[in-house]
Amino acid sequence: MSLSALRFPRLLVATLYFTICQTVGSTGLCQQTPSITRSDTGKIALPVEWHGSWSGDVAMQSASGDTQSFPMQLTIAPTNAASKLEWTIVYDGTQGRSTRNYLLVADEDTAGQFVIDEQNGIRINAALLGNSLSSHFTVQGQQLWSSYRLVSFSTGNEIHFELVSAPDATAATSGGQNDASKVTSFKPTSRQFAILKPVANASSSQVARGKEPMADVRPTLPAWRKLTTEPYRGKQDDIYFVNENVGWYVNGAGKIFHTQDGGGTWQLQLDQPGTFFRCVAFMNDQHGFAGNIGPGYFPGVTDDVPLYETVDGGKTWKAVTSIEGEPIAGLCALQVLKEEFVNAGNLETRTRIIGVGRVGGPTAMIVSDDAGATWQQIAIQDHAAMAFDVHFFNRNDGFIAASTSSDVTESNALILSTSDGGKTWTKAWQSRRPYELTWKIAFPTRNVGYVTIQSYNPDPTVTNRFVAKTIDGGRTWSEIPLVSDAKVREFGIAFLDENIGWIGAMPNGFQTTDGGATWQAIEMGNAVNKIRLLKTDTGHVGYAIGVEVHRIDIPVK
Repeated sequence: MSLSALRFPRLLVATLYFTICQTVGSTGLCQQTPSITRSDTGKIALPVEWHGSWSGDVAMQSASGDTQSFPMQLTIAPTNAASKLEWTIVYDGTQGRSTRNYLLVADEDTAGQFVIDEQNGIRINAALLGNSLSSHFTVQGQQLWSSYRLVSFSTGNEIHFELVSAPDATAATSGGQNDASKVTSFKPTSRQFAILKPVANASSSQVARGKEPMADVRPTLPAWRKLTTEPYRGKQDDIYFVNENVGWYVNGAGKIFHTQDGGGTWQLQLDQPGTFFRCVAFMNDQHGFAGNIGPGYFPGVTDDVPLYETVDGGKTWKAVTSIEGEPIAGLCALQVLKEEFVNAGNLETRTRIIGVGRVGGPTAMIVSDDAGATWQQIAIQDHAAMAFDVHFFNRNDGFIAASTSSDVTESNALILSTSDGGKTWTKAWQSRRPYELTWKIAFPTRNVGYVTIQSYNPDPTVTNRFVAKTIDGGRTWSEIPLVSDAKVREFGIAFLDENIGWIGAMPNGFQTTDGGATWQAIEMGNAVNKIRLLKTDTGHVGYAIGVEVHRIDIPVK
């Protein structure tokens, strides 16, 4: 039987089990580690080290020597119940791309026993045997044996997947004259095997063929340094630079500051009590906009003007009065989108300004295609209760970081996507836990993107914090673990490339050099809400605003 005759993708996604094994250094010697922990309630939970998103190429091998392959991504994430994990597989097989959302359910009474709930009536038993969570079942006339192993190297973790198939029709019985001595055997005809790596390091055909991990070579990054700014009582919200020297920052006290020397000195340009400036963006060094959160959410905010404009570099600001439709409550984010296009045989640039809001609701989205002379509203009210950030690649394709409810006790984190400029919206991803919001978006490349997820759960035992990540341009998203600490709340995020990035948080920030596979706590200021990175002649410069303002200078590699 040829490989194409078997329905390998369907058989693959039905096997949702894995193994844990740790190696000592790079010797490949495995030692069994504790595989199950129990909470005080007696529910069985799997260690957070198993959580995250993993991907690689599945090699399908037949007994006749034929070999085929296809990409696979596995995501393991917690739910509200300690005994349940989300188990999601995305694969690209001969039948096209498919996403399967399952649950891994631990038996609360018997240690080591699990059930894979496909949420369609199919439930498959699995057991943790030594260091392998394995299963044996039949489907479509095939006997299937499967296992997953989490192998730890000095360079990071890998999940080793294996699935062996034998047709029921190959069953042969041999042995003695009575049932006790008879043996029934099957002829294995195919094997699937993959080495799945954290999403930032995966999808290599060499990995699928069983090559050893490469040496761990990670860049050493400079430290963030604190700039001298006016003291502020809490989190400040946005900062924007048109080049490495010229920039502005805004805060909830109604103040706008300006620098012309890369943050060495700051000048107060506007002091307007009652206004809560939440966001700022500039088209050039003279023309810019600042968004106000509006009244009804934060105490002391009385200004109901959602947007201000300057045409003289911030020396003067005036209210924007040209937003069509019903008045909007306020704004949380602004994006200046510059697109190249061909006009009469010439390559030109056109600019669209996009704004979204707000925390606490109601939601609104506005756009301007004429440098802010007029603004149109795009309806998002039916799709999200709160909106916090926006990122468009072009006039059609974009994302909004949002939430499902303005009541945080009921809210799930939500990512919306559009491919027609906002005429229609699709739920790209939604968390399953209450007390969650998204916050800020970062796309270092067209395919790889990250979104911070905030948790306001008051339960101190809910400690796991996650980041949403995509590696296919936002078609699918997975959760990757950030830290296990109930005190942590995520805010801003920025990535230099697919692997190197930062998250602003309370009580400290985090840094990764491997695409979120691992995170390191760093000092970059408290409650950093926005991080801006700019390319320079000598490398990159970054600015981070929270309680204070910090700067990082990254030389050319």
